[in-house]
Amino acid sequence: MRKFELGISACAIVLLFSGCGGTDRRHEVSAASSRSTARLIELRSDRSAGTIHFPRGLYSLDTEDENGYYYRAPGKVYQRTFAGSVRYDGGIFVSRRDPRKLRGYVIMPGGLTHVGNLSGADYQFRN
Repeated sequence: MRKFELGISACAIVLLFSGCGGTDRRHEVSAASSRSTARLIELRSDRSAGTIHFPRGLYSLDTEDENGYYYRAPGKVYQRTFAGSVRYDGGIFVSRRDPRKLRGYVIMPGGLTHVGNLSGADYQFRN
């Protein structure tokens, strides 16, 4: 009976998050952006946004959209569930309007989802 309950919980979480994804409008970083934007963000300690966990390390500039820049995590980000950990591609999003505003992002089955506020994390922009 316990495995059944864990399975139902895991399915509910996946369904909940799969409906949160938005259209992925990211594209390669333009030449102009790559000259004016930091190439790396160093996250100096692990950080969580709800059940999503972002590992410490160097996040590399990967893509951009009209709202900001996406820095890819050095490994997978993961979500803790009742059934264990689920790993996803993801990283840190930096707003164009306010580069001090950092959010996490995760690519889930339903699309790219912004999660949490990572602005208070111990981080440093690096080139």
